[in-house]
Amino acid sequence: MGSKKNDLFGSSRFVLPEHRELYMRIKEQERRYVPPELDSEQLAELSEQVWQAYQSGDMLTLAYYDGKEQCQLSGHVVHIDQAQQRIKLRTGGGMHWLSFASLLQAECGDR
Repeated sequence: MGSKKNDLFGSSRFVLPEHRELYMRIKEQERRYVPPELDSEQLAELSEQVWQAYQSGDMLTLAYYDGKEQCQLSGHVVHIDQAQQRIKLRTGGGMHWLSFASLLQAECGDR
């Protein structure tokens, strides 16, 4: 009787492809990056860094959240769109618009 019970549970190890896909999606969501919440002081500092880079023409390195993970981009601030709350950054690869809400960190560099 013990061997039949083991066979029953042994056969339950079989996983249908649909179940495997669902399991993999759940695990992917669990591993997904969750950006930190910035307080008002951090937001003010971030805003100041962006503004200084815009005024001086210095290179700006931004850490931002793209919806899946943290990314980094370096370039020069070309335009600040306060109405739509985004900035336009010129990099070696072209122009990029980044929303203020996605920004995590900013660091001014040299020209």
